[in-house]
Amino acid sequence: MRLLRVAALLGLFLAVGYLLPKLGPQAPNSYQGVTASTSAAATTLPPTGTTTASKPPPGFPSMEFAPPENDVPDGDPIPIDTKYGVRYTVPGDWQFQRGGVMGWENDEESLRFGDFAEFEYDYCPEFRDGVSKASTGITGRSGVDVQTAALEVSRRTDIIFRRAPDDDAVIQYSEPINLQINDAPAVRYTVTASNLVQEYDCDPPAASIDIVAMQGFSNATVAVFMVLAEQQTDRSISRGTIDDIIASLRRTPGE
Repeated sequence: MRLLRVAALLGLFLAVGYLLPKLGPQAPNSYQGVTASTSAAATTLPPTGTTTASKPPPGFPSMEFAPPENDVPDGDPIPIDTKYGVRYTVPGDWQFQRGGVMGWENDEESLRFGDFAEFEYDYCPEFRDGVSKASTGITGRSGVDVQTAALEVSRRTDIIFRRAPDDDAVIQYSEPINLQINDAPAVRYTVTASNLVQEYDCDPPAASIDIVAMQGFSNATVAVFMVLAEQQTDRSISRGTIDDIIASLRRTPGE
């Protein structure tokens, strides 16, 4: 598993590195706007094939860069506006990497998310490029519906957790949870991984990633959001915090 992490800040790019991100904060305030209509039941499923993001239809809104950062007092929840016309909010002790790209690749496929935020970045000094206790990010898809986008991206997340195709990591995929975000359909999957390879003492034994596909309002017709978190370690973020971040998803005001 190869992690590519490029944080663009004021036009400067950090190094690309190899690592498994770790991903725990105080929960932000409660939010309205995301309603679940079904519950998840964990099942073990095989990963699906690779997908390619298509271009949005002619005339669909687009922007080259995400909107400017929102200024908030230190410690307050941080609303993050993305180039997909979607806003999400993270706790005030996270760091937002505007314009940054986080991704993973192996010999056959890759997976990337932009406009990402991190909690407890570089908490494990054994890693040359730094790792985080938790991270969020977003990407886009066009030419597919939210159900297809959520399923395909969730099944590709195994490249995050496996150090080798034949390692002993146990990966489970939930059933889909159907949501409504801004009165439009959205779909969520939770992927959990256990028995992870622990190369360093601070490597987590388990981790999770939540994938939410929702309507996109710029650059892609479907926005795909993720929350990646380490589990079973000191200060791992709670499921409640993950749920609060996902509950904050909405269309960027003014879009």
